[in-house]
Amino acid sequence: MFVSPEIAEVLGVLIGDGCLRVSRSGRSQVSQVAFTGSASEFWYYEEFIQPNLEFAFGVTGRLYLQNDNTTRYHIVSSRLVVELSQMGIPIGKKHDASIPPCVTESGQVIPFIRGIYHAEGSIYRRYSKRYKEHAKVYGHLLNIQIRMKLRTLMRQIHEEINKLGVLTNRLTEKAGVYTLRITRQVMVRRFIDLIEPRYKTAPHQANL
Repeated sequence: MFVSPEIAEVLGVLIGDGCLRVSRSGRSQVSQVAFTGSASEFWYYEEFIQPNLEFAFGVTGRLYLQNDNTTRYHIVSSRLVVELSQMGIPIGKKHDASIPPCVTESGQVIPFIRGIYHAEGSIYRRYSKRYKEHAKVYGHLLNIQIRMKLRTLMRQIHEEINKLGVLTNRLTEKAGVYTLRITRQVMVRRFIDLIEPRYKTAPHQANL
């Protein structure tokens, strides 16, 4: 199955910040696709995630801001849950996951990584603790980080990013959480240039 760059990115966000749910409500079975993001991401869902997902699969969902300061996007559709499951998205709580085969077969790994980065990644100024309760911030140095509990997926992301010529730090694990960092400044810039994040980009004043 061919997937477009837009849908590959949506799938990355879904694995990172969403889930497929199948539950019982009385005698009925309710199947839905649910995303949860930060309030600051509402525009991203409104302008990118919602229109691309709904156009590609012919569904309609509800996008709203929850009173806990989160963005929620839900689509009730058993057909959509089945289709996404067949594409490689786990149903229920994700204990592990992989890059969906349709993403690699369609040559859309880069936009998929972009979606993962938007969901589970960050870019921040490097700091080091000089002494207790004090962090020294290096305003001109940036780190990129992706952190998830999904072991297989994180190993694949690590491998794919390095195959793109972006040299990363060693993939680490602590308490079941896998962390991938890019700390070399030339590699931070290369990651941004290749992945082309829609947000979470380097501050303009950073010296990269």
